[in-house]
Parts: sequence; C-alpha cells; structure tokens
Amino acid sequence: MRIEDHPELQNFGKTSGNLEIGGLMLCKTPTEMVEQRNAYYADITRKQAQAVDANLMRENDPRMPLFSEKQTTTSRSGRG
Repeated sequence: MRIEDHPELQNFGKTSGNLEIGGLMLCKTPTEMVEQRNAYYADITRKQAQAVDANLMRENDPRMPLFSEKQTTTSRSGRG
C-alpha cells in the first residue's frame, strides 16, 4: 500500500513510499483471496474439531461412559 494512496494515515516506518506501521507493511488484498483464505481456515478448524470429537468418542466405554444422561427426581414425603 502506497502512502500516497492514503494521506490520512501517518507513516511511522522507515520504508520510503510504502505504508508501514509498527514494523508491518500494509497491503491490499483482493476480496476473493480473503474469502478463499477464510473458507480454507474454516474447513481446517471444522476438520480439527471432528478429529477431536472422534478421538474422544473412541475412548468412550459403555462400562464408564464419558457422557451420561442423569435424571434426578425429588419427592416430598407426607410426613410433616
């Protein structure tokens, strides 16, 4: 990103002509590339979550379940 394109921003870097803030050079990226990158990382995250769930359920044993639906009931006695 050229400093001439954005005069409202200050250039804090040493690179002449380029916009640099805090050691990071700012750049423009096409929207399509951003969407592809977001979809890629969303897919990676989904696959990792599935792998963790599959690994956890693989270790599930009916004799000692990891998840058990417990129902508790309360009753009042007629004494009083």
